[in-house]
Amino acid sequence: RGFLTISFYFLTIYVNMVASNLAVVRWNLLSDELRVAAPDILHDNFPIYTNHKLKEWPLVFLYIVFLAFTIRYDLLGIPHPDMPKSNRHRLTKGRIRGLWDYKRGESFVRYFETRSVIELMRASTVALTAFSDPLGHGCVDHEVSTMAPGEVWTTWTFARCGDNIFSGHASQLLSLVCVIQSYVMTQRHVGGVGSSRWAVLSAALWTSTVMLSFYIVIARLHYTVDVVLAWIVVPTVWLAWGQVSGPS
Repeated sequence: RGFLTISFYFLTIYVNMVASNLAVVRWNLLSDELRVAAPDILHDNFPIYTNHKLKEWPLVFLYIVFLAFTIRYDLLGIPHPDMPKSNRHRLTKGRIRGLWDYKRGESFVRYFETRSVIELMRASTVALTAFSDPLGHGCVDHEVSTMAPGEVWTTWTFARCGDNIFSGHASQLLSLVCVIQSYVMTQRHVGGVGSSRWAVLSAALWTSTVMLSFYIVIARLHYTVDVVLAWIVVPTVWLAWGQVSGPS
């Protein structure tokens, strides 16, 4: 199931690429008066962060930290208290053999299955719309502005010419946060759900995610509504997975 899930996830990435290319073609048909940035309440009240080469690094850094934390303490980490003691020695003698013990496979599959659904939702909105980025530059990747309609299937790009509806930056972070909160935070070394250590770590986790979400908007990576909808879509899909697939 894990192999099929990853395969399908990469298929959704390709679908996103095609959707982005369709948006490029549609963007080229718009008149100049429609190629303007939309108003945004946070953009109106915070100055433009002009160092565009560095503005995504805080997001990349936190994403890597969350991903490393998830791999270390969930996929390869300390055994969960629900894991039978007879199987725990397999992790100490060989972590690869114990990788799929207990819920480790579930957190892995749940992440990629929910991401696949989210990527398809995002692709559908990008493919059907044409919308300027928050800086009013239109397509982020100007090199593909002359793309011919027949090249949408073969040109590898993620030019942001369509309306993302919800932020991919925020949704990626939130997906990892959901993994950490649902699986890592329930492990014994955290102290258990409801303990003071669990409360402090959970508060720090979500506070940092809120701060980065705010940064996404003021850095002009997305509109405010994009980030707000990401906070609605990702937890909803994550929780819906539990009803459809049934967590262990």
